Amino acid sequence: MTIGEEYRRDLDALVKRIGVLDPPDLADRFATCFGIDAGSFRQVRPSRAGTVAAVDGSNAMLLDGGSLSVAVIRAAASGFSGDARSFRSVTPLRLVTLGQEARDGSYAALYRECFGEDPEATVRDDEPQRTAAVMRDTLEYWAAIETAGRLGRGDLLVLDGALRVAHASHDPVLVRLIQVCAKRGVHLCAVTKRTAVTWGGGLPLVPAALSYARAHAISPPWVLRIHEEGLDVAPYHQWRHGATCIAALHPGSDLAFKVEVPAPTGDDGLGRVISLLAGWSDDGRLTGYPYPLLDAHLAARISADTLMQVKNDLLAGLGETGLDSRRFDDLFGDIHDAFARY
Repeated sequence: MTIGEEYRRDLDALVKRIGVLDPPDLADRFATCFGIDAGSFRQVRPSRAGTVAAVDGSNAMLLDGGSLSVAVIRAAASGFSGDARSFRSVTPLRLVTLGQEARDGSYAALYRECFGEDPEATVRDDEPQRTAAVMRDTLEYWAAIETAGRLGRGDLLVLDGALRVAHASHDPVLVRLIQVCAKRGVHLCAVTKRTAVTWGGGLPLVPAALSYARAHAISPPWVLRIHEEGLDVAPYHQWRHGATCIAALHPGSDLAFKVEVPAPTGDDGLGRVISLLAGWSDDGRLTGYPYPLLDAHLAARISADTLMQVKNDLLAGLGETGLDSRRFDDLFGDIHDAFARY
C-alpha cells in the first residue's frame, strides 16, 4: 500500500463517519427519541429588563520545564443593563506553578484564598494542562459567587460551559453558587459553545434540534427542554446540577446552544432566562450569541502579547537574582521553538 492509498483510505473513512452524524431522517428520529413535536418548542420574546452578567476565565501556559511548569490564569465578569455595560471586573493575572503540587500545595493555597477552606480533592502532579484548567475554573467560580452577590431579584448570571464541574473540589463551590443565586432570586444558567452531549448512540444533540426546528418552521428565539432519558448520558452524571435545554436566540442567526439551568427551574424561570439571553444576542459581531459572555471572554483573554510581557517581567526578576538566560533556557527551553523557525 502506498502512502497516498493510506491517506485516501483514512479520508474516505472519515467522510463516512461524518455522514453518519447527519442522516436524512434526523429530525424525525430526534422527535421520536425525545417524544417532542412543534409544541414542545417554547418561543420567547427578547427582553433587556434587569441586569445580565456573565463570567468567563482564561489560562495559558507560560513555561513548561517538565518537572515544573507555570501557567497564567485570570477570570472576568461583565454586567449589562439597559443598553450598556453596567460593570466589568477582571481578576489580576495570577501565576500558578504546576507539577509539584504534592510538595508546594499551590492549588490548595489558591482554593483557600478563594473560598476560605481546603479543597476536598487535589490535583495531579503529572497533568499540568488539566491542572491549569482546574485553577482557572477556581477563579471563575470565585468571580461567579462575587458577581451573584451584586445582582438582584430577576437578574441573570451566565456561566460559560455547563452546570457541571470537571473536578471534585469544585462541586461544593457550584452548589454554593446555586444556593446564593436561589436565595437572592437571581436566575442562573450556563451556555455551552460546543457540547459533547449526544443521543441515539453518538448523534450530536444541538444540530438535531436545529434540524427539527427548521423542518417545522419554528423561528428563533426558542427553547426546547430535553428529557434526558434519550441522551447518551453515561459520562455526564457525576457532579451535574443542571437541566439540559437547547436554545436558538436570534431569528437572524443559525446558531443554537446547549443551555443548562438549575434542575428545579420551572417553565416560567426558563422562559425568563432565555428571554434575557435573547435580549442580549443581537450584537452584529456575533449575532445569536449572548454578548455579555463575549465581553467577559474578551476581558479574560490572555493574549500572546500579555504572555510575552509576563515572561519579560519574570526574566527581569530572575536576572536580579543572578540567574542568567543560559541557565533559564536549560530549565525551560523548548526545542519546539527551534522547530518553528523552519
